[in-house]
Amino acid sequence: MPDNDRLIQNRVYIDSFLSYLRDVRGYSEKTVISYGHDLMRLDEFLTSHDLAVEEMAFEDAREFTSDLYDQELSHATINRILSANRSFFHSLLENGVVDSDPFKRVSGAKNTRKIPTVLAPEEIEMILGCPTDDYTSLMEVTMFHLFYSTGCRLSEIMDMKISDIDFKTRRISVIGKGNKQRFVFLTKRALAMLETYLPQRAEVLARTKQKDNGIVLINIKGKQLPLSTVHSIFDKYRLKLGLTKKFTPHVFRHSFATNLMDNDTDIRVVQVLLGHESIGTTQIYTHVTGKRLEDVYRKSHPHGRKEE
Repeated sequence: MPDNDRLIQNRVYIDSFLSYLRDVRGYSEKTVISYGHDLMRLDEFLTSHDLAVEEMAFEDAREFTSDLYDQELSHATINRILSANRSFFHSLLENGVVDSDPFKRVSGAKNTRKIPTVLAPEEIEMILGCPTDDYTSLMEVTMFHLFYSTGCRLSEIMDMKISDIDFKTRRISVIGKGNKQRFVFLTKRALAMLETYLPQRAEVLARTKQKDNGIVLINIKGKQLPLSTVHSIFDKYRLKLGLTKKFTPHVFRHSFATNLMDNDTDIRVVQVLLGHESIGTTQIYTHVTGKRLEDVYRKSHPHGRKEE
């Protein structure tokens, strides 16, 4: 029969670790929730095997990993879950709760990294040039300009406040992952869109009598956009414009980074603008650029063309 006290203690350790990530490491709530979901898989495994955290051995960690493969999860998901568990046990090890990390010798899934979807220049122009016939369409196209001009993540755009923007220098202060500040920039075109949008935003607030919390993007009711609405907007424009590619906020981020790399921007500058902690994350865009060079070569060089 399971020892409930030990199983409850497992959850206490997990909750304490999540609090540490939030309060000490400064991780965003979204990241902490993601860790929580991944560590709940471990909690369920420990409960089903009547194991205390302190008792987990390498063989148990290997069985846990095998179960992940049996669920036919993607390699990226498996590696993320294993990473969360390694961080958890590393913290337990530092605090003297366990004597060793059972996941230390567990190999991750070999991850074949996909080259990200990138919009072609003519596709970007088509999106940014969409007509703005009313407040809603003006807000939506302004949002697209913000995404492409700054390369920001979805959460960063949604949380962006007017007070974060220096209109004179076209610079925006952004708080990214790990509660770290960085600066991103507006193109002249994006700034012009924003300056057209903001007076209409003020009119919406006056009409709806909503309190102005300073958030840049608000809907026709004067409220901050829910994430589900943002995804619906992207789906709407993908169908409206007949885009055959995936079209999401992150595709704009990929397109922003790839455009910089194509124009010979130093990879470390791109890393800073994207808010990547590791340059290894940014290096995926060198592969995108390399693929583009190969495509251009094969299409343009007489000896590069495939024989018909």
